[in-house]
Amino acid sequence: MKKLLISLVAMFAFANVSMAQEAAIKWNPLYLGMGSVNLGVEFSVAPKWTLAFEGTTVIWNPWKNCDNSVYGNGWMGTFEARWYTCEAFNGHHLGLYGTVGRFGHAYSNFDLLNTIALGGYGTTGANNLKVAMLGISYGYYLKLAHGWGLDFYIGGGILYSKWNNPANGELVESGIKPALSRLGVVLSYKF
Repeated sequence: MKKLLISLVAMFAFANVSMAQEAAIKWNPLYLGMGSVNLGVEFSVAPKWTLAFEGTTVIWNPWKNCDNSVYGNGWMGTFEARWYTCEAFNGHHLGLYGTVGRFGHAYSNFDLLNTIALGGYGTTGANNLKVAMLGISYGYYLKLAHGWGLDFYIGGGILYSKWNNPANGELVESGIKPALSRLGVVLSYKF
């Protein structure tokens, strides 16, 4: 089922490349501070509508909190449909997004992260963390020099996650919880 879903999303994205009037490559440099590599693409499909895909991989975490929190290796992918109030890649936008991800290890005693990403169970940690999120977003795309822009956004919705408790290997499920699950300041180049 996962392979079918990924194949359909990829086919849809690549099919829209030929129909797209504009496209942008996007990168969130803030992710580097968490040891993550992030890259995205966004295509206009109508005068005020775009489709975006963003992928993030956590390859190494260069820092720990004073409480020895560790955020481990893994990946996340987000697919989003956006409606711009003016025109694509300009001004305010509203989005509907879905995110899936998988992480090998995620431990945190930082309460905000526990509430948002680990359903409140982060103090015990998580192995083999799987997460799915659906939500709405609001943002603003600021045009800079020719082709360059900054995309600011925030999003929230519902989160479902499951993981293995590292102490006893027991499977833990978060249930469906509200979550602030999307936040970004993204550098963009439109061509």
